[in-house]
Amino acid sequence: MAKFEVSAGPRLSRRRLLIGGVAFGACGTLAAASQAATPKVSQACVGFSDSPRDGHKCGDCRLFRAPSSCLDVVGVISDNCSCKIWLPKTA
Repeated sequence: MAKFEVSAGPRLSRRRLLIGGVAFGACGTLAAASQAATPKVSQACVGFSDSPRDGHKCGDCRLFRAPSSCLDVVGVISDNCSCKIWLPKTA
């Protein structure tokens, strides 16, 4: 009786599969935790204004994301608005 060996590339051990599963699960947990750790605040909390204030406008802030959002403030944000948490863009 002849023996047949099937080789389909490198073997996937139980240890390697377990380590990969743990690493994948940790990445998902960290991503969810980082999103939950920085909740957005309301426009009222940051003294939101529909016009530039003191020469600062959202379009020049490092938190602004075109076309109309902010990393820290809830709602639609125009690039010509302003608030108290304005941060200059770094070069």
